[in-house]
Amino acid sequence: MNFYYFIKSILIIIFYLFSKTKRYMNLLILIIFYKPKTILEIGVYNGLRAKQMIEAAKIYNNQIIYYGFDLFENFYKEKNIFFKELSKNPLKKKDIMSFLSSVCKVFLFKGNTKKTLEKFTKKKIKIDFLFIDGGHSVGTINNDWHYVQKLLHKKSIVVFDDYYLDDKGLIKKFGCNKIIHNLNNRFKFQKLPFVDQFYNNNTPKKIKMVKVSLK
Repeated sequence: MNFYYFIKSILIIIFYLFSKTKRYMNLLILIIFYKPKTILEIGVYNGLRAKQMIEAAKIYNNQIIYYGFDLFENFYKEKNIFFKELSKNPLKKKDIMSFLSSVCKVFLFKGNTKKTLEKFTKKKIKIDFLFIDGGHSVGTINNDWHYVQKLLHKKSIVVFDDYYLDDKGLIKKFGCNKIIHNLNNRFKFQKLPFVDQFYNNNTPKKIKMVKVSLK
């Protein structure tokens, strides 16, 4: 066990406990429990969550491989993408690489996941822990899930962000709710603890995460 990363991860979990984004505790707790050696994240944003997940994984395994998918600087070439996807502006790919490469072996993929994930699945790599938090439209999340299924082994864990509560209007267009409630019988899901709140059109919305695994 690496006590440095253990203590650091526990402190980050405590920080989240008293923050407005408590649901991110789930990621670190699950990683500490399942001890993954490979992590794949869709929606890298600024790389902070990636670094936290990598360091939590390094408590038990020094050699971690991280795969990150995002539009990166291509975000600014997409028209009306915020309104289509409710996505945040990510950093440039080279900045994320600089931020993460000193922590573990990093592979970053720039572009729309309709193309980048499809191409990646042809490598036939299996991933231990996957976090889906890229574009937030139902269509985009469904596409990501379609390709993610090809990356799973029997013990893989998938975490979906953006499971919305008590808002039928929002979940018609956004979030993972439809995907989760239409999983085929190969999979089981668990709604994870900790509910956060964000604002959409000045209206408060509730959000949490869901864990999916093979039965």
